[in-house]
Amino acid sequence: MITNRLRIIVRLLALPCALAACATTPPSDPFDNEGAIWPAPPETGRIAFVTEFSGSSDLGIRKSVWARLIGLAAGNSEDRMLRPMAIAATADGSVVFVADPDARCVHRYDIGRGRYDCMVPDDQSGITPIGLAITSEGQLFVSDSQNGRLLRASPGDDELSPFAADVRFERPTGMYWDSNSEQLFVTDTLGQVVVVVDTTGQLLMTLGERGSQAGQFNFPTYLCVDGDGELLVTDSLNFRIQRFDEQRNFVQMFGENGDQQGSFARPKGVAVDTSGHVYVVDSLLHTMQVFDRDGQLLLSVGVQGQAPGEFWLPNGIFVTDDDTIFVADSYNKRVQVFRYVGPRS
Repeated sequence: MITNRLRIIVRLLALPCALAACATTPPSDPFDNEGAIWPAPPETGRIAFVTEFSGSSDLGIRKSVWARLIGLAAGNSEDRMLRPMAIAATADGSVVFVADPDARCVHRYDIGRGRYDCMVPDDQSGITPIGLAITSEGQLFVSDSQNGRLLRASPGDDELSPFAADVRFERPTGMYWDSNSEQLFVTDTLGQVVVVVDTTGQLLMTLGERGSQAGQFNFPTYLCVDGDGELLVTDSLNFRIQRFDEQRNFVQMFGENGDQQGSFARPKGVAVDTSGHVYVVDSLLHTMQVFDRDGQLLLSVGVQGQAPGEFWLPNGIFVTDDDTIFVADSYNKRVQVFRYVGPRS
């Protein structure tokens, strides 16, 4: 017996214009505009709000007829975020990836081509993506946290395939690809270490152990490498950021447990812009804090809320080469986009 939904699909397939309607017009760049700014005048502004998005339509991406039919047959027509945790974008910003463990996929927003995909493993197994990393050539790496594995996708791939790293992960979370050294950095949160592998998955280094001393971790989450090749790690339950030099020797740490600006309650995402400013997202404080290279607070953006520049349990952050800032505003089910517009170091 054919259901009403299937009858609708059959009628749509019979339309002679259906195939022609599959073509899409590439949307305009959604990251052009700048709105509210922090701090407010008359102080010198540093961070400007650009936009926010929760799904493909917010970026001007329209589903093709075939995508709408597939969604109709599956009983859904939405591609909205459920709990965005991490973001990565290509060098030109034309493709944005968002890890969403509740949607059990990685959202791919191909703004240049006007296309959206919900990327899953090619073996159709379940996935809980928590971290993302991307190379300058556009190869994507994904941490499948609950399943203790890494995945990847080359440009043009519609599905994720296993990335066989020479290490056994307990709970991989944050990831970062350093183009200069061609190394992939992964935090193993339950393992209390940072793992470094090469392009083939060969283990190059394991950094850290559980503890509160310099170079030790207490549930590390996210990480990044700055323009000088130094590694920054969010040491979440030690309430601090740790910095390591190119040889991965401990250099400095900053932060302490607290609820005041400049302190941390649950630091998560960390990123660095082209001027060396360090951005730290704090989930429990609902903030994005900006520090100088020495760990001195420059600016705090955010309180709990839903307006632009407000957050609800935010997690990941990604900064592009032109200092466009993406923040995974997890429980507001959106990504907020900002831009650094302040003085250059």
